[in-house]
Amino acid sequence: MAENNVRVWCDGCYDIMHFGHANALRQAKAMGDYLIVGVHSDEEITKNKGPPVFTEQERYKMVRSVKWVDEVVEKAPYVTTLETLDEHKTEFCVHGDDITLDANGKDTYHIVKAAGRYKDPIRMSTDARGQYDRSRGTYVTHDAGKLRIVLLRPWHTVPVSLGRF
Repeated sequence: MAENNVRVWCDGCYDIMHFGHANALRQAKAMGDYLIVGVHSDEEITKNKGPPVFTEQERYKMVRSVKWVDEVVEKAPYVTTLETLDEHKTEFCVHGDDITLDANGKDTYHIVKAAGRYKDPIRMSTDARGQYDRSRGTYVTHDAGKLRIVLLRPWHTVPVSLGRF
């Protein structure tokens, strides 16, 4: 890899991986040449937002399967720090416009935002009039939250006998 390539950091839980996650990773990759994706551990997710549906090993595999991802960092810290960006030689962090908070209610990107090393791909995308082109992004956290609520309801249990289909 040439030294002038732009390395981009993107991190998240990536639980119940869906099109919105893949699209966010596509947008992050478009902002640089090499995309490094940090995936949070089960322990960090449980501590900060509740237990994940998929295990961290399953989530690592799902993220690695996305064609725009060049590298996966396992057990990425839940709060993104300058040390994390520097350790992986990334110029900036990319995350969508959904607000991600830690267990104390603090923005998980506050450190990199304060240092000017945070970018929102949706805000970077404008149409011909200079308006944000929100059709290019998907609101991931809201959709995943709705799905999590549906999946965890007690009436969504598997029957004792499914019979033949």
